[in-house]
Amino acid sequence: MTSALSRPLPEFHGFGYRIAQIENNTHCNYKCWFCPNAYDTPAPKECMNMDLFRKILLEIRSVYTPWEFNDISFATYNEPNLDDTFQEKLQLMTDMGFQYEHISNGSMVTTELTDWLIANPQNIKQFRLNIPTMDEKKWKDITGASTAVLYRMYYQLMYLFENAPRLNFPITVIVNGDGSQNHKEEFMKVYQKFQRCAPGINFSMTGLIDRAGTLEGAHCETQELQRGPIDWGDQPTRCSAGYFDNLYFGVKGNVFYCCHDFHQEYSCGNINDTPLKELLSSEAYQTQKQRFQQDFCRKCEQARPLETVNEQS
Repeated sequence: MTSALSRPLPEFHGFGYRIAQIENNTHCNYKCWFCPNAYDTPAPKECMNMDLFRKILLEIRSVYTPWEFNDISFATYNEPNLDDTFQEKLQLMTDMGFQYEHISNGSMVTTELTDWLIANPQNIKQFRLNIPTMDEKKWKDITGASTAVLYRMYYQLMYLFENAPRLNFPITVIVNGDGSQNHKEEFMKVYQKFQRCAPGINFSMTGLIDRAGTLEGAHCETQELQRGPIDWGDQPTRCSAGYFDNLYFGVKGNVFYCCHDFHQEYSCGNINDTPLKELLSSEAYQTQKQRFQQDFCRKCEQARPLETVNEQS
C-alpha cells in the first residue's frame, strides 16, 4: 500500500494487547541515529516522583480491570534504569498485580540490578534490550555514546545473560536498523558477541519508522531511514499498530495519545487535575485526539485510511 505521495508502506502490528507507557524519567544517555533525541532538544532531566506514579497506577485500576488493562512500560525516549527509584516503582507494580515490560538500551542494567532481580522476583512479562550494534568502530556513530559505555555494558549484560536461568522472565536482544545489508551485518555481530551466553536468550531484528516525518532524512554512516513524504490528506485514518488503544502518561502526569509524540504536544489533560475516567470521556479528550489525527497521523506510515482498515477487518 502507498500513500498518494510516497513509498511502499510495510504492515505494522502493535503489541497485541493494551499497554500503559509511563514516563518514569526523561533522560537517555544515548543519541541513536534513529531517535529524536539525536536531533531535537531533550527534555530537562527529571524523574517521576513515587506519589504521582502510585496515583497513575491507582487511576488505571479505577477505570480498567486487570483483564482489560494490566501491562506497563517505561519506554518514552528515555533510559528507564536512569531512574533512582526504578526498583521501588517496579516493586510497587508487582505488589499491585501489574505486569511490566522492560525496554532499555541495556547500558544501565548493572550487576547489582541483576542480583536484585534474582533475590526479588518481579512480575516482568518481557525484558527487551535494544542494542543496534556491538561494533567498536561504529558504536559512537550509531548510538552517540562513548565506547566506554559499550565495554561496561558488555560486561554487565554477560552477567545478566549468564544468570538468565535464575530469572523469572524472558530476555530478548533487539537489533534496530533500516533493514539493509548493513543492518543484517550488525545483527550478526551482536548475535556472535553474545552467542556464548546461556540458552534461552532471544535475538531479533526490528525495522524503523520516521515517526510521522519527524525523522525525515535521519541516517548514520551505514544506514538511513526510507525517504519520501507521507500525507494521507483529509481522509479519516486509524492507527494500524493500535496505539490509540494504549495509555500514555508524561513525567508530570499529563495524558497524551501516542508514543511518536516526542514533545507530548497533544496532551489532553493531567490526572493531577482530572480523574482518568473523567478525562478519557471528556470532550477535550476527543477534540484533542481529532486534532492529533489531523495534524500528526496524516503524516504517519503506521496510519491507514479508515475505509481500507474496515475492508480488511
